[in-house]
Amino acid sequence: MRILFVHNYYQQRGGEDAVFEQEVSLLRENGHTVETVEFTNAGFDGSLVGNLVGAAKSMYSNASARRMEQAIDAFQPDVVHIHNLFYSASPSVIRAAKGRGIPVVMTLHNYRLVCNSGMLSRADQVPCERCLTKTIPLAGIRHSCFRDSRVQSIQLTAITSLHKLSGIWKSVDRFIVLTDFAREKFLQSSLQLRPDQVVVKPNSIDELSYAHPEEREDFFLFVGRLSFEKGIRVLIEAARIGKFPIEIVGDGPFRPLVEQAAAELPNIRYVGKLPHNEGIERLKKCRAMILPSIWYEGLPTTILEAFATGTPVICSDQGNLNSIVTKGKTGHLFETGSATSLVSLINRLCPDQLNQHALAGFDVYRNKYEKQTVLERLISVYADLIPNAQPVVV
Repeated sequence: MRILFVHNYYQQRGGEDAVFEQEVSLLRENGHTVETVEFTNAGFDGSLVGNLVGAAKSMYSNASARRMEQAIDAFQPDVVHIHNLFYSASPSVIRAAKGRGIPVVMTLHNYRLVCNSGMLSRADQVPCERCLTKTIPLAGIRHSCFRDSRVQSIQLTAITSLHKLSGIWKSVDRFIVLTDFAREKFLQSSLQLRPDQVVVKPNSIDELSYAHPEEREDFFLFVGRLSFEKGIRVLIEAARIGKFPIEIVGDGPFRPLVEQAAAELPNIRYVGKLPHNEGIERLKKCRAMILPSIWYEGLPTTILEAFATGTPVICSDQGNLNSIVTKGKTGHLFETGSATSLVSLINRLCPDQLNQHALAGFDVYRNKYEKQTVLERLISVYADLIPNAQPVVV
């Protein structure tokens, strides 16, 4: 199979970049022929002129279309897979592929097509679905949801609204989302997609090895961005009330709050941001991982890593999370945003229950998130779109 990947790198590296690179490598390792067309936003300097140029490119970029056409003509792919096209690539790459008769797959890593923040949330309302069903979502402008800037929110709203009105998203053959919850949200949205257009294919992670209960220590662990939507205030308040030992790994805008709490409370240990391998080692040592997010989340890598290491999961019962972690089977759920609910849950924890949930989570990892399983799912998405495609064994 010949797959042409398209990806637009943001100025700061993120999870989308890692997934794009992982899928390219995984397909190549399994005998598929893969080429990439890569774009970058490095030239956007944040100035008024830079923002206007970026906005114009995001509407439609002739240069990006030409690059795409040249790549297709040279490579002759069976399918095009787009991971991100904001801002330099623009939907012009979709039109270029469809103009050459090539089926297009696009992964939706977030809710950017229907929400300026990309997260269905804003600072004073988490979650927030005000813009989900609006073709022209004015609330995103009113609340300056993109980068806390009214001007940039106007630009992004104009871009995404015009793209919806143009019908470009209806020409994408398959949108890949990470969870059933995300699929339902996009089908409810102003994109007006057909059910057959949106399929679920999760991300995968490496084999990390199972850490047995006797190898663990008596502390809980949080790993992630220190920000409002991640529920950091909830976690700190719960630790203050319940006095359970918690280790916090990560960085972000709420770092001063975490540092202050760690200085005041002996049961909170803040270790800063760790290299990935060191974070995994802490995951293998903790009693359980806590994810107190108050927004919908996507498919948190930390949960998959917990499953893969046999680490019990404790998380809020917010929307998407309760479809990833099954209450009473693969983890424990507490009331979203409630520190007292989290404390009550921790006080009721039974070691045998934790061990059973860890084993169940590990089974879910092997059956759903292991690399070869996810690869087979991805190839099946491609094969459905290619005439006379033969089943591929990986």
